[in-house]
Amino acid sequence: MERESMNRKDFPRWKVEQVYIAQDGVCAKYGDSLEHGFHRHHKDGNPANNEIDNLELLCPECHRATLGDAVTEHRKQEEKVLSDLNRLIDECFAGKISGAVVERLIEAITLSLKVSRNLDKIDEGLESPPTSIALLKRMQETKILQETYLEGFKDGVKWLSQSNCKHRKRKASKIAL
Repeated sequence: MERESMNRKDFPRWKVEQVYIAQDGVCAKYGDSLEHGFHRHHKDGNPANNEIDNLELLCPECHRATLGDAVTEHRKQEEKVLSDLNRLIDECFAGKISGAVVERLIEAITLSLKVSRNLDKIDEGLESPPTSIALLKRMQETKILQETYLEGFKDGVKWLSQSNCKHRKRKASKIAL
């Protein structure tokens, strides 16, 4: 069965949330965090098969690897751009071109990469973690920060009270003499 002839169906949101929890918020391939976005991926390649066991969540890098030639060509373009940028920076430091020219060239290069990403649909379909899970994670992080702050505050008060006691004892011994 050819991929084009199959009807693509989206996984329901509840399945995505269940798989996100089951994967512990990390990529199914290499374990990278999905905190900054992920893609839904049909394990068997059949976009009409929306069984929950056919769903895996991939980080953008791993999902791009499933796209094939478009990503390969884009990576070649990125490598060429990095090489060009290094050359531009070297020429700027050598005084051959001005910083303003380099700035405009960098803007043009950035625009060309964005256009390439959009044309090849490299970032299409990027999703954020479920709101409830992201909120829970933020609450846990806030709790840890608050507990750490409170411990530091307690240690500071303890240190201050001990140093004040030593200072008072010295004062009292000087007065007694």
